[in-house]
Amino acid sequence: MKIAKLLILLYLVLISSLSANEPLIEKKKLPIKVALPLLQSIDTYAIIIGNGPTNMYAFIDPVCPRSRDFVEMVLENKKMQRLYTYHFFFYELERFHTKALIAEIYDAKKPLEKMSKVMLDKEKVQGLEVIPESVDKKMIEINKIAKKLDIYKRPYLFIVKPQKGDK
Repeated sequence: MKIAKLLILLYLVLISSLSANEPLIEKKKLPIKVALPLLQSIDTYAIIIGNGPTNMYAFIDPVCPRSRDFVEMVLENKKMQRLYTYHFFFYELERFHTKALIAEIYDAKKPLEKMSKVMLDKEKVQGLEVIPESVDKKMIEINKIAKKLDIYKRPYLFIVKPQKGDK
């Protein structure tokens, strides 16, 4: 009798965990025609690396292992920087609690250098206790666009190839 109850309980837990993951499975990216104007609206807030003809917009979190691997690959590979222009936006993964850290990177005099130190060198940074209004505005705008784009993982990429006739 106890085994039967245990099996039923296990079955219910498994079913509920599967149904809890369904929204992640069903997510679909917006068409680039819809996403591109939204991405371009926050492009002034991007940390840009590279000068290639293909634009890659990336939403990252500074302590996310996959985001760190991706940024490391981009920073160390000059060929990739010639092929792509990377537009990095910091968007917090809530489980990492990185809002203050993201604010410190955006508030730095050289955000790209600070990003490299934090993500590649794993420099210990406490993060800002008080976020300046200009940095907070930037983070709020990025968050609004990320929510409209239904960004749910990091890194989250949009690749925009040049159109014929673009220079």
